[in-house]
Amino acid sequence: MLNKDIIIKRLALVKYLYKIGIEQSMQSEPISSFSILSLHDSIEMYLKLLTEHLNIKSEGFRFLDYWPSIPSLTLKESMRNLNARRVNIKHKGLLPSKADIEISRVNTTDFYDQNTITQFGINFNEISLFSLIQHDNVRQHLEEAQKALDENRIENCIEIVAIAFDELTYSYENSKSSYYGHSPFYFGKDLTFLSSFFIGIDRNDKAGRGLGEFIDKVKDSLDGIQKAVKIMSFGIDYKKFVKFKLLTPIITRTKGGTHVAKVFGTKKWTKENCQYCIDFVLESSLKFQEFDFDINELIDNEIPTIPGQSRSLP
Repeated sequence: MLNKDIIIKRLALVKYLYKIGIEQSMQSEPISSFSILSLHDSIEMYLKLLTEHLNIKSEGFRFLDYWPSIPSLTLKESMRNLNARRVNIKHKGLLPSKADIEISRVNTTDFYDQNTITQFGINFNEISLFSLIQHDNVRQHLEEAQKALDENRIENCIEIVAIAFDELTYSYENSKSSYYGHSPFYFGKDLTFLSSFFIGIDRNDKAGRGLGEFIDKVKDSLDGIQKAVKIMSFGIDYKKFVKFKLLTPIITRTKGGTHVAKVFGTKKWTKENCQYCIDFVLESSLKFQEFDFDINELIDNEIPTIPGQSRSLP
């Protein structure tokens, strides 16, 4: 049998793929059709793990071959139908109906609910996807946010999850910065203190008012562009980020590293919206992990050279 920690880690991967399928099934056509592929792939990954756990040789197994080898598995006919829908869409180009997608979603959920406790002694609903996050601080914040949500501490949850996202982006960018603090995700200087107010433009007269409005509009436009480009450069879905940003408070950092949350306007903080924010940060964390690199393996980041000094290649 496999080590329990390994089982939980791999079940988390299964659940993540299952979750992608569930989210796809909720989207409009034809994107929702691809949920069949994701749900089917998650079942295959699950079955492969189970045969390894039971020390059953599964090389050459087709999808339905697992049931005769593991008689305690349930919902064989439902999975047969899921496999048929997968063949139709992948090999025949036949898109499933809305009813087929709904049935596939329900059957896949039932499969995990019925079999995971029996086969692994683990409740599928209790498997945490947070174990997939490599960044300890982000993972801890998300676990705290989820606990706050489960305890109906909505405001506390939304603040913690906003801090988790700030920690994620800040830490990732900082880990890619050079000795001098140069970041590859730098898209212009901070314009926070370059508004007409801080510059000291007198807006009481007509000329000053016009110049002040121009400076503030340019500042706001550039500031918005910088932030949008940075988010997209991280590989984060910008439309999902917009929803997240509208729901969460603005997070600022003090010089000591303390997070300060400020809320502007009235937010509709429901349990569903809080869960969306948690899932968004989880997804963003995994997106960062898809492609990562150690800057110290690319440049000499420990011994600073004289600024402006160049060297010739040997």
